[in-house]
Amino acid sequence: MKSVLLVLLSIGVLHAGDMVFHKKTGFMWQDTQSVIVQKVTFDEAKQVCKELKIDKYDDWRIPTINELLTIVDYKKYDPAILDGFSSVESYYYWSSTPYTGDIDKVWGVKFKDGAIDGNGKSYDRYVRCIRISK
Repeated sequence: MKSVLLVLLSIGVLHAGDMVFHKKTGFMWQDTQSVIVQKVTFDEAKQVCKELKIDKYDDWRIPTINELLTIVDYKKYDPAILDGFSSVESYYYWSSTPYTGDIDKVWGVKFKDGAIDGNGKSYDRYVRCIRISK
């Protein structure tokens, strides 16, 4: 276990229960089972993050597209995500970044290969909430 922890720390990601801390960015990521079980619309995703409480933290939100891209590992495939995450589905995850030219879309990341695309807000997608470590 100690060697696994050292490896995770060396790549800058630390898994702690239902959260993953990304050392380089200072972001804390939700890593609960619901990020692979629960598909929701964009409005539902906002509510999921608003109501999320892990340990003492209750200031979660939907990540921006740039924040979401910080956990993509383009050297990996299916899933293309940094080591340290235990819950990931190789499908689209919501970001909060509006899609230019269409107010009914926001950007999303497909963790099968790290591709980004505009997603209609009424579609069901996964959400992985984020908070900034203080």
